[in-house]
This record gives sequence, C-alpha cells and structure tokens, in this order.
Amino acid sequence: MAADDLRALTVAEGHRLVDFAETTRVGDWTLRSSLVRYAQRSPVAASAVLEVLRRTDGALAPYARQLQTTTIADVADTDDTSPGLLALLEPAVVLDELGHTLAAWAHDRTSAAPDAEVRDAVGHAHALLEALGVPRETRPPRRAG
Repeated sequence: MAADDLRALTVAEGHRLVDFAETTRVGDWTLRSSLVRYAQRSPVAASAVLEVLRRTDGALAPYARQLQTTTIADVADTDDTSPGLLALLEPAVVLDELGHTLAAWAHDRTSAAPDAEVRDAVGHAHALLEALGVPRETRPPRRAG
C-alpha cells in the first residue's frame, strides 16, 4: 500500500490497520489466533511471524491511542520522529495481508498451508523493520535452574 493510500484511510481503517494482530477476519479468526493454529504444524515459521509481529506492534504502540480518533494523514503531518508513522505502517500492511491469508487457512484447513506466503511475508516485514532500525526484542537472561 502506497503512502498516499495510507494517508487516505479513515480513522476506523487506520485504527484497524494499527490493530492488525487482533482484527477479526473470516470466521472470527485474528492473525494471532490463526497463528496459534499454524504453530501446531509449523512452530518455527509461526515463531518468526510472532517476532516481526511484536517488533511492528512495539514500533506502532506510541501511535495506537492517537489513531483511535485521528486519521493517519493528520498524525503523519505532525509526526517528527524517525522513522515516521507511514514508514512503520509498511510492515503492518504486510502482516495484515498475511493475517487474511492465515485466517482463511485456519478457517478452512482443507487447502494447502500457506508456507510460502508466510515465508515471503516474514522476509519482507523483517527487511522493512531492519531498514527502519526497529530493534529486536531482547529477552532477559535465563536463570540457572
């Protein structure tokens, strides 16, 4: 989705995009819930999706509240951070599209699993996040047991 297309979204559409992981899709599946089903057959791939999902969520978190009542265009016009909102929405668009794909598969698992789509989306979202300098999650060190 081009920057102009993102700027044209309504408040509701913008909020839905920022909330891409929890937006309901076919059969009331969300990206997160369909990811749980996908993890049963492909745990490593599901983990990779979850990593880029969390990075994207974390990067968009400062904007989430404001986008409940303001359009993306209005927020972007007053945004002086780097990277800006429009750039951070690019991986969200990739993951939102993947959410539709995974939800359709989770709803009707008679079709082939979307392994190639997952791999492509993760690679694309990861590359975008790296280019934007969005940090990876750091885990606390494990305690000796």
